[in-house]
Amino acid sequence: MGIINWFDKSKNIDVKVIKKLNVDNVDWCDEAILFCVKNGKGTLTTRSTKSDDHNDCYHQLLFNNKPIFQGKYPYCPTCSGMLATGYGIENINSPELVKVSESLNSEFTGLENSFESIKPLLGLLDDGYYLLADTSLFPSDGNGNFFYSVPNELTYNESATEYFYDSNFMGAAKGFPTFIYPTQSAELINERRVDEYAEIISKTSNPPRGLAYYDSGFICALLDGHHKACASSMLGKRFNCLTIIPAKYFYRLGSTYPDKIEFADIQIDEKLDVGKKKIARIGERLYHSLPVYELTGRVFSDKYFNSFPTVRSIAGAKVADIDLKGDLVEQAKVCIENYSDENRYKLEYIIEYFHDTEVAFTISKMVIKNEMTPKGLVICAIKELLRHPCDETEELMVNYYLNHDPQDEGVKLVNTYWGKYSN
Repeated sequence: MGIINWFDKSKNIDVKVIKKLNVDNVDWCDEAILFCVKNGKGTLTTRSTKSDDHNDCYHQLLFNNKPIFQGKYPYCPTCSGMLATGYGIENINSPELVKVSESLNSEFTGLENSFESIKPLLGLLDDGYYLLADTSLFPSDGNGNFFYSVPNELTYNESATEYFYDSNFMGAAKGFPTFIYPTQSAELINERRVDEYAEIISKTSNPPRGLAYYDSGFICALLDGHHKACASSMLGKRFNCLTIIPAKYFYRLGSTYPDKIEFADIQIDEKLDVGKKKIARIGERLYHSLPVYELTGRVFSDKYFNSFPTVRSIAGAKVADIDLKGDLVEQAKVCIENYSDENRYKLEYIIEYFHDTEVAFTISKMVIKNEMTPKGLVICAIKELLRHPCDETEELMVNYYLNHDPQDEGVKLVNTYWGKYSN
């Protein structure tokens, strides 16, 4: 592919697909399109500036000059940053967002079709290169919390780190779209609409998508689909989302054009003309003291509080080099047959990463049936089995109960099975 020069004098907004990417080796998305924006309005953009101590970076995602998501990111790439809610996106006057929201309420029919549907909103971005990826995000903040159960003021969050260090495998995983942060007031969540979406999501293999903007680390700002995200959380499922991912790093090797462009943890080997535009506008209209917007704080029903993986297990799975798109059951068998501390951690990461799926259920059954399994891994497996009530699970629970001390931590968990599922 030749060098693309798309900066010109035209005043018309141009949002153009460059190519569809091969993401067979990318475990966090199913499809991805590389596209560019030319003469974009720049009303959906980011602003950053250094803090007083020059070590942290204050950051905002702006929509029509209003911050809809806020953060404070450290200079240290493996240190935790801080996150906060912003101005309610429902108060943003954007006909483009309204139009896109309507188009995303129907069944998903492919990334190319969705790209055409959301073009009006993509034209609001700054000039530059982006990915649009079909991702499966978790309706959580990365620390095990329901995504709406987050404070409004700047608070430390382990998901807001560029690289997450895993001490079990002594390596760091680069951030990628994983968790979501709300941009809409929690008071607007309508329980009836949530139930309607829950029914739709349960009945289709291609449910309507949400729309998110990947900001940094493992966090995305949710632009549209808060009711769908609530429905996914209620069902204990991942949230299917179209995610906008801006180019973050350009790698030049002595030539005019970059040899590589990085989007989250995806590197693209293309000679693309990036012109003289900056990736982010630094130090414009952003103060050191970020305002607090009261978007969260509503008390939600316990039905939304399902267990989701934390950033520790997500990053751990990456660092452990688990083939997340491969045959996970076979990988688990190898770990069980060749038991070691490292393989124990791998099993835990697989179960937590794929919680509430047939894969996690199958592996958990293998784990609990193995008499040599250590306590920590047994507890992880029992927690997963509790999400799969059926005759087979009940038989496993009975066998564990009868063969272990009543004071055993696993027995105490097993006892909750009958309290939760018995009539």
